[in-house]
Amino acid sequence: MRARPECTTPRSAARVLLALIVGVAVALTQLGTPWAPVAAAQSVMDRPGGPVMEPPQPAPFYHADPGVLAAARNGQVINTRDVTMPVFLGYRTTEIAYRSTDTADRPLLATATVVRPPHARPNGPVLSYQHYLNALGQRCAPTETLVNPTLETVQDNVMAFLRVRLDQGWTVIIPDHLGPKVAYPGGRLSARIVLDGMRAVRDDPRFDSAASRFGALGYSGGGIASAWVALMHDEYAPDVDLVGVAQGGVPTDMTTMARMIGNAPHPAFGLAFAAAVGMAREYPEAIRLEDKLTPEGWALFEQLRGRCTATLLALGAFKSVPMVLHGGDLMAEEGLMRAFAANSVRLSPDVPRVPVFMWHARTDPLVPFWDAEETARRYCAEGTPLTWEPGIAPEHLMGAVEKLPAAMTWLQQRFDGVAAGPRCTV
Repeated sequence: MRARPECTTPRSAARVLLALIVGVAVALTQLGTPWAPVAAAQSVMDRPGGPVMEPPQPAPFYHADPGVLAAARNGQVINTRDVTMPVFLGYRTTEIAYRSTDTADRPLLATATVVRPPHARPNGPVLSYQHYLNALGQRCAPTETLVNPTLETVQDNVMAFLRVRLDQGWTVIIPDHLGPKVAYPGGRLSARIVLDGMRAVRDDPRFDSAASRFGALGYSGGGIASAWVALMHDEYAPDVDLVGVAQGGVPTDMTTMARMIGNAPHPAFGLAFAAAVGMAREYPEAIRLEDKLTPEGWALFEQLRGRCTATLLALGAFKSVPMVLHGGDLMAEEGLMRAFAANSVRLSPDVPRVPVFMWHARTDPLVPFWDAEETARRYCAEGTPLTWEPGIAPEHLMGAVEKLPAAMTWLQQRFDGVAAGPRCTV
């Protein structure tokens, strides 16, 4: 077996990614912003051991009667609202709230945006695009950021690339795939939300997609969700006509990511801290993060509560595990490490049975190529119809752009009914 590279992240390369967005977050913290977390009646700092859960959004759209939700079938639409989104001007945009389930099979109200062009093809292609959401707030979800764009979420404008396919008659779903608890990076939860969003669009007559073929696309955090969609489709939603999943830059093993972050100060520590909070929200009994945060950890949580990627990176940069957790050893947090393992596609015994297009830059400084390559090799060996595309982009976000055209072409072929073929070499 080929030796694996050392689990270290080049600091200079990581700073390149941080520099791309830190200016935005610094501007926000210097100038003030309506995105500052809303103060609760009693601060968590006033009562250590208080909840790390995300409070619900106040708008009625995000709420459902518990009895109605419990009685609904998975994918059943409960609330809708028509909205205007600057990035999708000229298209009909409808936000839907529908029943899904969490990883304990408890019902939850999931939300998504459905974008359709005026000339949408009846029963035409439907693409579920999972945006790279690394967040701790519901206000970072596309149903909010695309309606009310802010400086902190300016990167969401990249979704304009979807207009090309909308103009070809595709329908596009953009799910809030972290769920109402904002449980980043819970891939198993995200997959349920995505697959039920496909059911919602298929079964709601206003979208004219009852006989549509569905595809999924995502990179980085969105790639985690998409990779789990490919894995869970046969078990969770075999009734959905899923013809292909394109996934790029996927952290296929979250325990590797934890080892890379380690216990020393790290430029991307804000994302690691957000991941610990997100997992504690989805697995509260197993992790009990509230019992383990230091006073400085609670202070950092208050700073990052409700915030999005840029602020997580800027305000969490070069913090460390000993600063925020009693005991100071990330790898000793058994409940958290089990949750990371449970949400790592590399560690799942299953492999996708739907066609998969998978890409990853060999020189990605943040998300290890070797884990992705090993995952792709296992998929090939166990019969997944896989197209594997290593890239050469020198930076993580650039890796999304490098292979996106090939991924979209591949999805078009799947929608057109072209067989994926046995192109599986790693």
